[in-house]
Amino acid sequence: MNKNQIKERIAQLYIALQFCSEKIKTFTAGERICINQERFQWMHILDNPEAEPRPVSPDLENKVQNVTRLAQKFDFTPYYEDPFMEEKKS
Repeated sequence: MNKNQIKERIAQLYIALQFCSEKIKTFTAGERICINQERFQWMHILDNPEAEPRPVSPDLENKVQNVTRLAQKFDFTPYYEDPFMEEKKS
């Protein structure tokens, strides 16, 4: 993955977690931990490209994709912006 793809994946995982927190509870505590582990590993990879990704399981990935589709369907905007993403430059 290139840096833009990694940043998009980090944002996707953040939106999925926030949608679950604010709208429809979908993920278990353990699944949320796995999602955060993947997310933080991608952040680590941005600084250290030699690091290995730590993707979620295929079953959990399906849930992430379903929640992503729901978030898009409802035009969901999280209450809090992702604190780990750089500010968008104008």
